[in-house]
Amino acid sequence: MAPLLVDQRQLQTLSQLISAGGHQDVHELLQASLERLVAFWPAQGGALLYHAPHGEVIRLHHGVIDSEAGALIAEARETFARREEGREPTIGYYTLDDERKLLELPLSTSSQTVGLLHLVVLDAETERPSPAPDEDLAMLLVRAIGGEADKLARLRRAEQDLRELHLLYQVGQALASNLDLSSLLNDIRNQVPQAMGAERCSIMLLDEHTRELILELPDPHTGEQREFRIPLDRGIAGWVATNGIGQIVNDVEQDPRWFDGVARDVDFETRQILCAPMRIGDRVVGVMQVLNKRDGTPFDDQDLRLLTTLATQAAIAVENARLVRSLKEERDRLLAKEAEVRAAIARDLHDGPTQSIAAIAMNIEFIKKLLRAMPERVEGELEVLAELVQKTAYDIRTLLFELRPLGLETQGLLSTLQQYVARFRDPAGVMKLRLEAPSSIPRLPVEVEGAIFIIIQEAVNNARKHARTDEVVIYLYLEEGQLVASVRDRGRGFNLAAVESSYNTRGSLGLLNMRERARLIGGECRIRSAEGEGTTVELRVPLA
Repeated sequence: MAPLLVDQRQLQTLSQLISAGGHQDVHELLQASLERLVAFWPAQGGALLYHAPHGEVIRLHHGVIDSEAGALIAEARETFARREEGREPTIGYYTLDDERKLLELPLSTSSQTVGLLHLVVLDAETERPSPAPDEDLAMLLVRAIGGEADKLARLRRAEQDLRELHLLYQVGQALASNLDLSSLLNDIRNQVPQAMGAERCSIMLLDEHTRELILELPDPHTGEQREFRIPLDRGIAGWVATNGIGQIVNDVEQDPRWFDGVARDVDFETRQILCAPMRIGDRVVGVMQVLNKRDGTPFDDQDLRLLTTLATQAAIAVENARLVRSLKEERDRLLAKEAEVRAAIARDLHDGPTQSIAAIAMNIEFIKKLLRAMPERVEGELEVLAELVQKTAYDIRTLLFELRPLGLETQGLLSTLQQYVARFRDPAGVMKLRLEAPSSIPRLPVEVEGAIFIIIQEAVNNARKHARTDEVVIYLYLEEGQLVASVRDRGRGFNLAAVESSYNTRGSLGLLNMRERARLIGGECRIRSAEGEGTTVELRVPLA
């Protein structure tokens, strides 16, 4: 290769051509540099390989490169990796024919080899020339290109990181301020595609009971929400939820996990999927996926890292919204229970003590008249009145006992239940209550015994109202480190599944209240019933 003779003006011009000024991205800089190098050398054609600091690989060609040169270039590229320079980079020469050679120059910075530059040049010489100033100039040129490319790549990456941080901040602020679950999911679906440059975002929450992913989408015709359930063993989303690992799929048709059932139903063409698990600690609560890059480019690792961060933020926001919704539902249940208790107290007062007091008042007026007209009957009527007063006092004490049995704090659960059974009176006079329990029942914390008593009382009241039985038995015993309280009747029973499924439309939440009270004290409430076979409410509380 003949030495290159370049004057100062040419060097200044070339330096301007390969500088980063005026170029907006690395691809544009390298393409312009390659074209100008081919023209400056001159060469028939050239090829450039660049490995960016953050993993992006750029491959460029310009001019005429035949199959033989292309094969040599491909072979060199296959073994290349960005690396620290351990020795001075050198130029390689490969003979193509009598008139052409392939020059290989390592694209480098001051400390790293970052790529390869190949030029197809005309050279009639058959022997490799000795090092000359033209080689030094060539190395200077490719080092300048590599250095400028690295600078611009790092600058653009920093700008991208800042944009992503700003987007994460905006999305995080929006999600943190929304505690309504439905509205929150809509916000996520609207904001994430903008942040990711994608066409659509889907949120699938995990139903831990059925082990299915639940996807809610608005119907394009009616606007109403449609629910799709996807088993965890189907689809890319199911795989991500099961394994907890994000996935990049840039051609869904080539992925054997692809399940297009939902896409067909909603009339949406899915070409690419980027899917990340929504995690809270080690627990996966759902998956977030974005579909189809708007600019047609493939999803990459940087996109997956951003989506994973957004999915984590969304998981926390969803969990917060669920907790708020749960608290609201709990508040509504407490208010409903309070109203139910108030109505029961009012009913019991009206049917019991109020009627008795009204009778007492009438008897007093009657005795006052007898005192003038028939004094000999007054003593007998006073005895009847005294019995009525005693019964009324007994009914009031029983009502107070059922509302708050003070004996729990001093005498414990067993003694309180014995008093409860002794005082129990069925207003209809049909049902009797019996207790079977050993005397060795241990004491538990007052709040635990209080919750157990309330659950037993709720079960007895339910049996009195609905069972149509002549006897209800309370069993209290110890089993496998647990205190077991069981309320059983041989009444008409009921369809448990039907009752539980209709809680949204029924006013009474008795069964649910018993289960939640049991959960609050670390216990479990089991209910067994069938039509015509009676009902058993069994509460198990760990003694520890």
